[in-house]
Amino acid sequence: MSNKPTASAEPGAQALQEQPRSLMRRAEYGAVITAVVFVMAMAGAGIWFGLEEVWHRMLTLSPMALAGLLGLSLVNYLMRAWRWYIYSQHLDIQVSRRRTGLYYFAGFAMTTTPGKLGEALRLWFLERCHGYRYERTAPLLLGDRMGDAVAIVLLCLAGISAFGAVYVTGTLVAAGVLLVALLMLLRPHVPLRVVLVVYGLVGRWPRLFGAARGVVRKTSRLLDPRIFALTTVMGVFGWLCEAFALHWLLIDLGADITLQQSVFVFAFAMLVGAVSMLPGGLGGTEATMFALLTLLHVPADTALAATLIIRLTTLWFAVGLGFVALPAAFRLARQPAVERMAAEAIR
Repeated sequence: MSNKPTASAEPGAQALQEQPRSLMRRAEYGAVITAVVFVMAMAGAGIWFGLEEVWHRMLTLSPMALAGLLGLSLVNYLMRAWRWYIYSQHLDIQVSRRRTGLYYFAGFAMTTTPGKLGEALRLWFLERCHGYRYERTAPLLLGDRMGDAVAIVLLCLAGISAFGAVYVTGTLVAAGVLLVALLMLLRPHVPLRVVLVVYGLVGRWPRLFGAARGVVRKTSRLLDPRIFALTTVMGVFGWLCEAFALHWLLIDLGADITLQQSVFVFAFAMLVGAVSMLPGGLGGTEATMFALLTLLHVPADTALAATLIIRLTTLWFAVGLGFVALPAAFRLARQPAVERMAAEAIR
């Protein structure tokens, strides 16, 4: 009797083991393709502006400065992972700090997906390892996006006086859209009513729309004044570390630029990359950062070298850490599933 259910359970267990491998392969393919595009774009720009000069500028970066850039990026990642943990605790999602950090860092492997939607893999880990349904954990993803948007817009506003009216307009529009979204979540009856209206028009998938209403209610809980104030400070501090990294880099490369200008260049470039919904903001972020630096009279070779280095030490450093954490997270995700399958087979 024991052999029969065990045999019938083996295909299911094998499928559960293959699923993480499939996700891993997709992440690897996505990262490789995006990296190839990134390298080709930067190489093309380097040839246009003088590859030898750009390469020389990159080699002048001191090892201490490089270590500092990576360290500042790591501070940003840790602050955001800590914010994710605070969100999860506020939503009664009881997962240890260690596991939360592992899942969060593993999600960085999917940063180079369009709009970073692949980072929803973190929710998959919570469902697979701890049984939390997606409608309960979706506010974590929305809160993470909201927290980053608030921090980036605040940094843009802090450096807005360093540039002309066109950038002021763009920043104020982004701030206005974000403010409207926050106000709607503060008064969730508005988006809840919208969900009901859409359901009335569609007339199908009641469970889906019911789950959407639950997500809206739970996301609004993240705007509790104490939680929102704390996580906003954490987000601003984390992203300010990376903006300061750009300033440090530019100074090390010999550029004459103020901290306020560096903060706006970094934050506005990140904002453009996020709005573009391209994988990792690829193209939009780099082009914006390079253009803003040249407007500040930073030499083109220095601006391109700084753009390349800062993206390697922020975006690609995160992706690399994600691939380091991903196998351990997948092992944890696979083991409980196999054990549950075996237990059900025995019963």
